[in-house]
Amino acid sequence: MRMLILPLFVIFPILMIAQVVNTEKLRLTGKEKDFQTVADFNFGLSRNKAGQTLRLGTQARLEYERKKSKWILLGAYNLTQFLNVDDPDAVPKNFANNAFGHLRYNRKVNKWLTWEAFTQGQWDEIQEIDIRYLIGTGPRFRVKETEESHLFLGALYMLEYEETSPEELNNINKDQRLSTYLSAAWLVNEMISINHVTYFQPNLADFNDFRISSETNLSVKINDYVALKTYFQFIYDSRPPITVPESMYVLTNGLSVHF
Repeated sequence: MRMLILPLFVIFPILMIAQVVNTEKLRLTGKEKDFQTVADFNFGLSRNKAGQTLRLGTQARLEYERKKSKWILLGAYNLTQFLNVDDPDAVPKNFANNAFGHLRYNRKVNKWLTWEAFTQGQWDEIQEIDIRYLIGTGPRFRVKETEESHLFLGALYMLEYEETSPEELNNINKDQRLSTYLSAAWLVNEMISINHVTYFQPNLADFNDFRISSETNLSVKINDYVALKTYFQFIYDSRPPITVPESMYVLTNGLSVHF
């Protein structure tokens, strides 16, 4: 079934870290063009006495906006693999192997309301998601939007089809979920900015089955070309696959260089 969505990942990829894909941070903000696109590819290969590590990632996003309509196309493939080259019988160990494709349509109704519809396909070997298909629709509310800050709320109804490992347990889920999100950004001053997104996705038939994903980005501008970045993500799934923990988190610090 993965081959059904593989073309999207090859043509329109973007890096994915978690089960709940954060499409908010992937939106392009420039308004000077009707059509915009960003694409990246990264490759890394290292070898030392511990073994060989391969890192591969591709990313792209496209937006087309015309009058009251906007189309957003996203996709991803990400692989991190380790191989003990001194052991001829060693099998490569994957620390990351995931991909997704996402298509979203926005129709602006008025200044504070936009109607959204989307479809998405993904897999994640580490999280034991063999395949997951989503389709949904719902409103997006603009609570506040200025040059210094913005706040949006979304509440979308979605259908979910999911197959998880191991296959012998016949783990097939067909659920109806509510996908709600809060997206906020704040330009503290010319040097500091904060972005935050939280998703809450309960199963409409059983509210004890839910997912939460929360991401916060802090950027401190050092000069016109370099910024210090801090990123924190927390993920909670009340009913993950058997061997996957309920909660996970990521904390990273680094530098962002703009040319």
